[in-house]
Amino acid sequence: MITQSEAEHLLNMLKIIKGRNSNNIVLPPLGQEQRLDVESKIYKDENFVININRKGKLKPTKCTYLTLYNKSTILLRLDIDGPAHMNPDGNVIPCPHIHIYREGFDDKWAFPLENEIKTDTSDLLSVLIDFLEYNNIENIPTAFSRTLF
Repeated sequence: MITQSEAEHLLNMLKIIKGRNSNNIVLPPLGQEQRLDVESKIYKDENFVININRKGKLKPTKCTYLTLYNKSTILLRLDIDGPAHMNPDGNVIPCPHIHIYREGFDDKWAFPLENEIKTDTSDLLSVLIDFLEYNNIENIPTAFSRTLF
């Protein structure tokens, strides 16, 4: 478990996408997922994973973007076209929403997406670009590809 200040430091950290995915990101087809390896631009031992999950097979617009720190701690989880989420205080947050790490609760708190990220939720690629910007990714590719479904 990490502290709230550690989580905020990690979220605010300038990051870069590593390897072959840094030039062209492919939005995975329905039923699949893609992983982007990310590291801190300054602290090379701070590693992250951005997961693009389209594993749902019934709704082509359903998607989850996830930011993991050290492969296991969920810092951010953005849900598009999924179910509403009930926060620990009982408030229900409709989808789309974003889960943001909170010490003692991990990713159990969600917030309306429009309060955190201004994006076009009808376009999964636009949401991905805005999610990468929200993650402070410096080298967001200019080339994106999407599959037919």
